[in-house]
Amino acid sequence: LDAAENDATEISKVLEEKYGFKTTLLLNANYDDTANAIINFTRKRSNKDNLLIYYAGHGELEKDENRGYWLPVDAGIEQDAKWLGNDNIKNWIRRSKAKHILLIVDSCFAGSVLRGNTSQTSKAKITKNEIERFKALKTRLAITSGGNTPVVDSDGGSHSYFADKLIRTLKSNKTVITSTELFKSVRKYVIDNADQTPNMSGIHGTGHDGGEFLFFPKG
Repeated sequence: LDAAENDATEISKVLEEKYGFKTTLLLNANYDDTANAIINFTRKRSNKDNLLIYYAGHGELEKDENRGYWLPVDAGIEQDAKWLGNDNIKNWIRRSKAKHILLIVDSCFAGSVLRGNTSQTSKAKITKNEIERFKALKTRLAITSGGNTPVVDSDGGSHSYFADKLIRTLKSNKTVITSTELFKSVRKYVIDNADQTPNMSGIHGTGHDGGEFLFFPKG
């Protein structure tokens, strides 16, 4: 893929530099490294933690299983043991003690990770009371670059349409922003420029309780 490495690198940078995230960046990772990173990230957490998992790469839908997969660098073109199933990722998220988890997936057939309820509506600016309420509620949300269809990797530039708008929105933001508001901005841009429709919902069966994932810019 032309853009995935640049997408992940730039998103890691803006999250760390502007929002104070502690990031781990995996580029062209194999199955074991990818799976172990997600296992360790989700397992070694407390209820004070906020966890964001971003994946840009190949994805496939196994139609007979009706199950989506991520394809790490050592995965075969046809299904093999190195295909990383969405169900595994959801199981690791389900058992995590982190209070707020956001999964962002920019790959083909990413929509199969969803099947929860559509996230609540959100205003561009939220009050202090709303912030405290969202912080108190368990959050298990997913944003995907499309549904159960192929998606565009690159617009001819250095990023996918999805990642480009995600990065620009995060960079230009000057106040607390919810994942829902972030999604709304990205969704409109992608629909206007590519033949794909981003989606967002709670992650089914993982304990989502109506919370929000909040981005707090530093300074």
